[in-house]
Amino acid sequence: MQIYIDTELWVFAQKSPDPSRFQNKADYKRMLDFHIKSREFLKKQFANNTISMTTHQLCEIYHTLGFRGQKMELTELMNYCRKLTTNKMITWYKISNDTISQAINLSSNSKIHIWDYICVLPLIKDVEVIYSCDEHFKHDTFQSLGPKIENPIGEWITL
Repeated sequence: MQIYIDTELWVFAQKSPDPSRFQNKADYKRMLDFHIKSREFLKKQFANNTISMTTHQLCEIYHTLGFRGQKMELTELMNYCRKLTTNKMITWYKISNDTISQAINLSSNSKIHIWDYICVLPLIKDVEVIYSCDEHFKHDTFQSLGPKIENPIGEWITL
């Protein structure tokens, strides 16, 4: 089966939360749960499915892992991104001008930022399931794109 995995799930899987960065244990345990569920989910998907990604999404992953919150060491990040680009279980999609126009229209109508649309529009006809924990994916514009939308960590979050 061909699937799409949203950026935040990739990030949760890679970033093991540091307990010293949390003011209370409940928030730490919540993030640790997201990390564990996302990590196991990704392992399972690589074993059983073809993963669709856009070149824009790779940039999102790179930026989020290397420059936001708890930062991944850049050499490790470069190696990780290189492994993604050469992995035979990933099908890559480029962003066309038509995709950008469509994303602008959908973003304007829905008032949801453009980036999620840019990640999914190029591959929407090929994937059966979109996996995300981003609350935006519950919006009608994403629901109407065709593929099922499922949340593998069980909690919807606003990004």
